[in-house]
Amino acid sequence: MTLADRYKQTIVNQPCPYVLTVNAMTAEDQKTLEEMWANGISQRTILRLLRAEGYKTSNEAIMAHRTNTCKCPK
Repeated sequence: MTLADRYKQTIVNQPCPYVLTVNAMTAEDQKTLEEMWANGISQRTILRLLRAEGYKTSNEAIMAHRTNTCKCPK
């Protein structure tokens, strides 16, 4: 395997850390998260609430995903 192949396996087409967090949530928590975004709850507040529930994410991961600069497939 070449370095390029290994790189493609680890980076390309892999969801970003924020999406991994969302995918690990229960359906109920995912729905609640969608509602919070739709109701204009601030990113900082959502981050605080996610962390309080034990979800591991960061402000940077959320920002990268929301601005479409994360490593999610485009």
